[in-house]
Amino acid sequence: MKTHIGKLYLFAAFALAGSSVVAARFISAYIPPFTITFLSLFWATVTAILFCGKKMLLTVRSLSHQTWLVLFLQALFGSFLFRVFLTIGLLYIGAAQAGVITGATPAITALFTFLILRERLDVHAALGLLITLIGILLVQGFPFHITDGNMQFKGFILVFCAAACESLFTILARKIQLNVPAGENLSPVVQAGLVSILAMLLCIAPMLFEGSREAVISLPLSGWLALIWYGSIVTVVAFACMFAGAKRCSGYTIAGFAGFVPISSLVLSIIFLKETVYIYQIVGCILVVGAAYILSLRR
Repeated sequence: MKTHIGKLYLFAAFALAGSSVVAARFISAYIPPFTITFLSLFWATVTAILFCGKKMLLTVRSLSHQTWLVLFLQALFGSFLFRVFLTIGLLYIGAAQAGVITGATPAITALFTFLILRERLDVHAALGLLITLIGILLVQGFPFHITDGNMQFKGFILVFCAAACESLFTILARKIQLNVPAGENLSPVVQAGLVSILAMLLCIAPMLFEGSREAVISLPLSGWLALIWYGSIVTVVAFACMFAGAKRCSGYTIAGFAGFVPISSLVLSIIFLKETVYIYQIVGCILVVGAAYILSLRR
């Protein structure tokens, strides 16, 4: 039962994570990347403090140096660098193309699971990950070529780096749950808030050099709504779901459920950005869902 609840948390986390591509696309044309990152993390911090301000303060006093190090690495890779790479990458490619590239997340997560967590790759995990990758290739319209007419190489590299940062973030979420010292009680929402605060502090210096005050003032209502969604929902709620799922599921299960990121990006791109969907992409989505079920059969 505990594992099933963890998988529901992971599904919610990665479905929300896919919306980050569309949200970032709404605002990347108006304000520069570090400013976007700072403002979205500001809303995330406000949301976390409103939900658990007193509990967060009590937790801060009890954390070990090891836990603080992992939280800092999560803030650096999962919040700061992920947002910067994704926002800059979206200046060169479209949201649907970025969603395609994030399809590499399950494979990267599985690699980090093996290298960092040292988890054994069993039959269910291998089969689930293989079907996930096949489904993602269909979602993206495999094969594709990185050319000037299709996908700018610079944008591809940047969004791929964002996917790698997201994978490392999820593995660190699992690692911190496996190594919680005795006496520490780090709840998912508190952890999401602390990661957001640390990442926001990382943004201050580069944001000041961008000089984006006028751009922020002239940001339209849709941009502000996207920022609030990016910060309060994609960051706090998705992070909290991720941490709750990582408490209950293995690294390979997390990797399989990461396949819902490109599906979420594709669906939301169709709804909000009027992208076109093809039958093979629908088949790819079905395969990813089936792969998640196969991974659910693991003990």
